[in-house]
Amino acid sequence: MNDDPQHVILPIFFNQRGTIIFRDRPIKVKPKPTKMQSILGWVNPKSLPQEEKVYLEHFYYAFEFNPRKQKLMNVLMGNIFDYLHSRGVTFNYPGVDQDSVAEYWVGRRRYHVVAVMADVRNPYLCGYGYLDPATNAFIEDDNEKRQRSKTKAPSFSIAKVKDMIRQDELDESNIHLTSVAI
Repeated sequence: MNDDPQHVILPIFFNQRGTIIFRDRPIKVKPKPTKMQSILGWVNPKSLPQEEKVYLEHFYYAFEFNPRKQKLMNVLMGNIFDYLHSRGVTFNYPGVDQDSVAEYWVGRRRYHVVAVMADVRNPYLCGYGYLDPATNAFIEDDNEKRQRSKTKAPSFSIAKVKDMIRQDELDESNIHLTSVAI
């Protein structure tokens, strides 16, 4: 262990739909209809595939802090939420469970991973799922798009993200590290 590690808060936001991962850099993809779809499109234009928005980057926010000067919960509920509000992310009734705080040493960093129950008011800024460390691709894990009998608790996704942090499978391209003002 290092005498002076870099302390980082990594909040894992979740709600009934699953864990939240932030996304950025949207592009619009024009569909390429099949021959059958184009023939049907002459009769009914709604049968043509629609243009869709694809996001190129998925990431988690992480925040540097000094535990000697600041308390973890004060930084989380104050400065971090202020930062996210300034970025356009707003939440309905966030709540933090003290028992969900986990600490992991990864290299010179000490990650304080906190599960935060939060309902995002602007879901276009985030997706529901997690990153696959092997392929570095986003895996959608959204309970709202599943049948009711196949939904699963968000704790499974939270555990998967915590496991990826513990095994150092997330790097700087997946975690946007930001320092919060005191």
